[in-house]
Amino acid sequence: MFVLILLQYILVLLVLVVAGFAFIYVAYIKYIHFKFSHIPGPKRESFIVGHTFIAKIVAERTSSLAETFLELHYKYGKVFVVFYLHMPFIAVADPAVVKRIMLDNKYLKPASNYQTFQSIFGQRFMGKGLVSETDHERWALHRRVFNPAFHRKYLMELTGTFNESADRLVKYLSAKADGKTEVKVMGAFERVTLDIICKVGFAMEGDMIFSDTPFSDAIKTGLGAMYTASSPWIQMDPRKEARDYRKKVIKAITLLRDTGVKVITDRFEAMKQEKELPKDILSYVIKSAVVEENLSMEEMVDHFLTFFVAGQETTSDLLSFVLICLGKNPHVLKKLLEEVDTVIGDKEVIEYDDIIKLEYMMLVIKETLRLYPPVTGGVRLISEDVDILGYKIPAGCSLFMMGYGMSRMEEYFKDALIFNPDRFKEEDPQRMYATFPFSLGARSCIGQQFALIEARIILCKILQKFNFQLVPDQSFGIFDELTIKPIGGCANYISFREK
Repeated sequence: MFVLILLQYILVLLVLVVAGFAFIYVAYIKYIHFKFSHIPGPKRESFIVGHTFIAKIVAERTSSLAETFLELHYKYGKVFVVFYLHMPFIAVADPAVVKRIMLDNKYLKPASNYQTFQSIFGQRFMGKGLVSETDHERWALHRRVFNPAFHRKYLMELTGTFNESADRLVKYLSAKADGKTEVKVMGAFERVTLDIICKVGFAMEGDMIFSDTPFSDAIKTGLGAMYTASSPWIQMDPRKEARDYRKKVIKAITLLRDTGVKVITDRFEAMKQEKELPKDILSYVIKSAVVEENLSMEEMVDHFLTFFVAGQETTSDLLSFVLICLGKNPHVLKKLLEEVDTVIGDKEVIEYDDIIKLEYMMLVIKETLRLYPPVTGGVRLISEDVDILGYKIPAGCSLFMMGYGMSRMEEYFKDALIFNPDRFKEEDPQRMYATFPFSLGARSCIGQQFALIEARIILCKILQKFNFQLVPDQSFGIFDELTIKPIGGCANYISFREK
């Protein structure tokens, strides 16, 4: 009898504890909703989940967050709030705010937004690499160490390798250039940019263009998981399908990190044997370990993997969207081909001095980056209450500045949805804060010049040799995979140019 009464008391106590926690949780969500109620935004579909359409986009990738947020800006104005679960996200589309926030180092990258950069399903991914390190002082130390590897003078010395990889890309595409075979050129661009970063970044041997290496698929798997892994359901889902997916992601990331360990270990061994070392990104990764004596192998692999992934992704995406924009705008393509034929002609080796003469090509690239920036915006943690366009933004929340959205707004760009490279002929101080494909401020992309030199050499090589005709019935929408990509894969019919 006593035991039964004791069990009843324990049960009542448990019920009260659970009820208490539930009350506190509900009260907390109510408080958060009230705290941001003065900021416009769409109605929440769920009290607990918040805006379920965001969860759906994140989980299913049926559309892109960039396009969704742009539509919300059209509807609710320059500032709005959405909730993912109980977490508020403030989106802003205003160049003055971008300048104010992104150029001030007191507004840091929020750690919560970089958790899936650092690890996925408990497996360390890019860890505390140059992109995902949110401790500003530690990041600044590493940035100073890596800066020489991306200096323009050093990058000019890499044009030979860029040419060699681009020549093999031309050979790869030549086998498909019958004018009838549908080729998803984005895949070919991913091959050549992977080949280049492996060689100039880490002196890795092997052919990444003709050989089907596991690296590209592993990168895709890891980047795709960055969105799905943010959902608590996919992390806890006990079904076999979900378990198998988690295993696949962990296996892909393990392959990439094990590759990093091997490459770094081999370089240390070469140093012990006093061999002459290449002046590449990996040498600077190792130098960072020497400068900061407690840098572990895991942290060195973080940097390796960050450069390995970013070095492939951003340039292949850019090249894919350039071809799409040229295919949709034949008058622009005609003008660009005339410039390439005049400046480059039949030159087999394209030097840095050649590409800087391609002024119109640079305008084409800038206009492509305006409409299709690989990274669609910037996010910063608001460290104190601030006034943003008349709205009080509470301290501790994340502020999203949507470059993708601003670059498509008539307020900032006349005929914003028309592809017009000539709009970049003249400098516009406001425009640089309305479109920022390589970010802004101290945390701007270290590889910007690397990507632009690489992209121009590859473009010259393929435009010298081929005609590209877009497959008409493909989707020209975009999807998120850390960077934005064309859903149709930049499908083209390729044929040889007749001059």
